[in-house]
Amino acid sequence: MNAQASVARLERNVSKTLALGFFQVFLVIMPIAVPFFQSKGLDMQEIFTLQALFAAVVLITEVPSGYAADLLGRKPTLVLGAVLAGIGHTLLLFADGFFGLALFEIALAVSCSLISGADLAMLYDTEAAMGRSEEQQRRVVGRLYSVNTFSEALAGVVCSLLLLASMELVIYVQALVGWVPLLLALRLVEPPAVRLERDGHLHQMGLICRHLLSHSRVLRLTFLALCIWSLTTFYAVWLIQQLWQQQGIDLKMFGYLWAALTAVSALAGRWAHAAEARFGTSGVLVFMGVLPAFGYLGLDLLGPVGAFVASACFFVARGVGLVILREALNRRVPSSYRGTANSLASFGFRGAFVLTGPWVGFVLDFWGMSATLWLLAGATLVIFAGLILPLLAAARAQHGMPEVV
Repeated sequence: MNAQASVARLERNVSKTLALGFFQVFLVIMPIAVPFFQSKGLDMQEIFTLQALFAAVVLITEVPSGYAADLLGRKPTLVLGAVLAGIGHTLLLFADGFFGLALFEIALAVSCSLISGADLAMLYDTEAAMGRSEEQQRRVVGRLYSVNTFSEALAGVVCSLLLLASMELVIYVQALVGWVPLLLALRLVEPPAVRLERDGHLHQMGLICRHLLSHSRVLRLTFLALCIWSLTTFYAVWLIQQLWQQQGIDLKMFGYLWAALTAVSALAGRWAHAAEARFGTSGVLVFMGVLPAFGYLGLDLLGPVGAFVASACFFVARGVGLVILREALNRRVPSSYRGTANSLASFGFRGAFVLTGPWVGFVLDFWGMSATLWLLAGATLVIFAGLILPLLAAARAQHGMPEVV
């Protein structure tokens, strides 16, 4: 194959990987996940326990799957993840009760662990193989995040349209769309990249962990922020739907509301680097660190309209924060274990959720929504003071007054 043809195939790799990311998160079920689970007999504590199970499975499989992507290649890992995604969504057609839904969550969790990190590593490796500049490679994080969140927004609109017929139609469409990522993964081209050696696995994993935790204070705190700070916006995803139910909002509106919020997140992710260039790392870190706390307080203190505006705080913070932090992480690790590094960050996040998720569900069921929101607002400020502010100080110490982390 000549060089021009090779570059053309790699160029198509980018669009296919982005399309795979789009359909992987095209979850028409997401805006009504809580009502759907409740229709199967689950209470909120069981719903959070189910999500903790999802996180636990990801916790177990995340790092091995990322390591496999670095060892065996990006494409085989993405293909296997896409197969499991299709199986998982098909299980929704038969799932009933906690254990039936647990099988769905397990299949989806393994799929998520295989795809997460491998898709971003595929994009980075493809851009590097085409000779793109470092600045162009940096933009793939924002592009992937924007595509994913736009997919979630569109899925929200589709969800509400499907609900005009029935909730069952939402499930059938989800099962069908769940197989699209496999069609895309099969057409990917493995980009040339340095692979991990096929022996000394424990030694290599130790080297990767040491790099993440001791290479620099900025890298260590960035990694920890991805593990822990991400929780400050994640809990809102599940609480907002419950709050909408309590406020008497029609179920058919859930998809439209969800679409609006995820569109806000997509725009925030798209302009995250521009915001960092304009306001500096200090301004962006403070913004993303405290905004979720205002969101939780707004959900409790404001009426339906004000609470919807407060909900946007989480999606703006998530859009800006995840793009900035993921890019900072990927820029500081070699290509040979970029997939593993991304998986380790997800591993930490899922582990934190496993430890805290059931407790949040317990507080919500026994103390109520108001107490839960205030508790999460306080926890957000603790994470800001204990993790985000030290990251800001480390970035300043490393670069003076940095423009980028």
